[in-house]
Amino acid sequence: MARALSSRGHRVTVITSGWQPGRDHDNGFTLVRVRRIFNTPDRHERWFAGRAVPYLLLGGYDVVHSIFPRDCVAAIRTKKLRRHRTVYEEMGLPYNHWWDNMLDGPTRRRVARDVDVYGCMSQFARDVLLRESGRAGVLIPGGVRMSEFRPASERDSRPTVLFSGAMYEERKGLAVLLEALALVAESRPDVQLWLSGEGDPTPYLDAAPAAARQRTTVLPLGEPNAIAERYGRAWATVLPSTDDSFGMVLLESLACGTPIVVADHSAPPELVTKATGALCEPGNAPSLAGAIHEALVLAADSSTTERCRSFAQRYDWDDAIAPLLERIYAGSGRDE
Repeated sequence: MARALSSRGHRVTVITSGWQPGRDHDNGFTLVRVRRIFNTPDRHERWFAGRAVPYLLLGGYDVVHSIFPRDCVAAIRTKKLRRHRTVYEEMGLPYNHWWDNMLDGPTRRRVARDVDVYGCMSQFARDVLLRESGRAGVLIPGGVRMSEFRPASERDSRPTVLFSGAMYEERKGLAVLLEALALVAESRPDVQLWLSGEGDPTPYLDAAPAAARQRTTVLPLGEPNAIAERYGRAWATVLPSTDDSFGMVLLESLACGTPIVVADHSAPPELVTKATGALCEPGNAPSLAGAIHEALVLAADSSTTERCRSFAQRYDWDDAIAPLLERIYAGSGRDE
């Protein structure tokens, strides 16, 4: 975000934290890292919100864009003196029943009540916000840099399904994917599955059909700049998750020209068209197997790569997201 906005002539400061404090301007914007002192997320976020206040008071900013609720409350409070515009970007889904079980639940409710602009990553999340908090939000989706996520020189020789996500989260759907893989193998015995992401998949693999275990490879985490190669070489990226607010791995896959398969639940279906992928019923292995078959057929079509990239282009940081943010920042009222 900072790179995209600064390249358009804006003066951007990112205030964050780290074990090694410092300040640099290497990417065209000012990056301020204050020294982190707490490991526990809740204690850290409370501390950081207070630590950010002097910067917000002295910085002379026109807009303060926050991605954590306590940071946002600091921006709301300092607005009384500095008159900056406050923008909050919710990375999850703003369900009240989730907030009820969070230590910062009351803080999240204050943000929903008082922030100038409440950003949601998907239309699904906007609908949740309106229904549960009674206020409108604006769409601020995830972005991708198309110049960095590009197709590979060629896809893998075998039909390859990529799962990229947190393997320790049950809702990501790895268990049902392994079950579906065994069904796909009945007609596509050369199919294979690559697992990429954090977490140990061993419990899922131990419970999976033998046909799925035999066709699954667990990839090392790898460097961030190598992830695009995995997307590009795969035939389909499959994430049969539920309760997702967007789906960054899906967007990155599309930018690399690879179709996607998602469960028809929450926000990810917003990234699916007949040209970019297929939908399945949540938690339904036969339905997921059918959607994977559809995606493998799509991948074999030489025009699919460009169609996927064309769809992803509307989320490019420089061409789409930065201009969207400019319009949001320039608004004069709530959620403009």
